[in-house]
Amino acid sequence: MTIYIAICDNNIADRKQTERLLEREKDKRLHDNCDVLYIDSFGSEEALMATPIKYDIFFIDVTDPSANGMDVAKRLRLKGIIAPIVLCQSTVSYTSYVNAPEEIIYIEKPISAGQISHLIDVACEWVKRKTPLIEIRCQKDTRFIKFDELVRAYPIDSFYTRVCLSDGEFLDMTDSVSSLAKQCESYGCFIRCRKDIVNILHIENAIDKGFRLSNGDTVHYSFSQKRSIIEVMASNMTRLRHDQ
Repeated sequence: MTIYIAICDNNIADRKQTERLLEREKDKRLHDNCDVLYIDSFGSEEALMATPIKYDIFFIDVTDPSANGMDVAKRLRLKGIIAPIVLCQSTVSYTSYVNAPEEIIYIEKPISAGQISHLIDVACEWVKRKTPLIEIRCQKDTRFIKFDELVRAYPIDSFYTRVCLSDGEFLDMTDSVSSLAKQCESYGCFIRCRKDIVNILHIENAIDKGFRLSNGDTVHYSFSQKRSIIEVMASNMTRLRHDQ
């Protein structure tokens, strides 16, 4: 299992101590059960907010006069982040807030190795329940998107893939369409239309040998792809009936 961890603490000594405890836990779990922990450490909210969606647990204590850890937690929840958030109390008493967001864990500093181990278990349970994200590696950064945000993807050339998102944004992925298709296989809602990858959740209308998508694009399929497209659509209809 792979777990992504974020530390956000503007106290350098405390941040380094949390890093050391997590590194020890990382070594222990890799040896015991091959779990892999990726640990990113930030000294400010601004740095943390670049790609918060990738993380499975947050360890936060910010004590700036203009904002504190509770403010950071609220902004994460407003951005749709539902992963566990741990507020580590030092000079700010986070438990005294009456309008705290849901699903916040409170611990007192200094943090112990036992608390770290328990909280990584919490993150493991979250990872088991969450819907995996699709990793889009671009030239300057890496984005993690939800499967239902991806409308369509198509090759620009042999090395780049244009990814069209539901909010109208475009990402140029530095990899092939085939590589992206492998990531999308497990979701069961993606089809191939000629060289394109199409999310059937964003099909609005059928046209002659193709579809019109929610972003206004049109795509066409080849005759040889028709059978696999029907199979994916039938599978999703069956799943929808079972969920009702």
